[in-house]
Amino acid sequence: MTSGDRIVCRRVDVATILPLRHRVLRPGRPVETAHFDGDEADTTRHYAAVLDGEAIACLTLVAAAWQGHDAWQLRGMATDDRHRRTGIGSALLSHALADVDTVTPGRPMWCNARIEVADFYRHHGWSIVSAPFDSAGIGPHVRMERHARSDTPDTLCVTSV
Repeated sequence: MTSGDRIVCRRVDVATILPLRHRVLRPGRPVETAHFDGDEADTTRHYAAVLDGEAIACLTLVAAAWQGHDAWQLRGMATDDRHRRTGIGSALLSHALADVDTVTPGRPMWCNARIEVADFYRHHGWSIVSAPFDSAGIGPHVRMERHARSDTPDTLCVTSV
């Protein structure tokens, strides 16, 4: 990535993010394993950071109850290997959270995070709320929730809704 590259963070359809989700989160497994329950629901929101027409980072927010309340579940966050540790995942997460907060302000959020990326989420205001558990065929995870806070938008993305 060079300083002149333009990355756009925006809502997309699930077809836009499935190849990246499959490549990063389900390598060597059938592509169907990258398609999640709720992906096609009208309330589900898919986001991508797009560079030169290709999704380089993605995430999905699914309407899913949390502790008896309407909530968003963060699922399928992935960043292409070539763009990891560049800030693009942070920029996309900030964009998506700011966007969804305009629709459902203050709604709780939760996720099942791979243990190796829990610190990433903690940096963005999430807390671990479970003991580690094994997600079948995927590996060790922890459940996390997001505390209400305003993320500072990251300037790596040109935002587009």
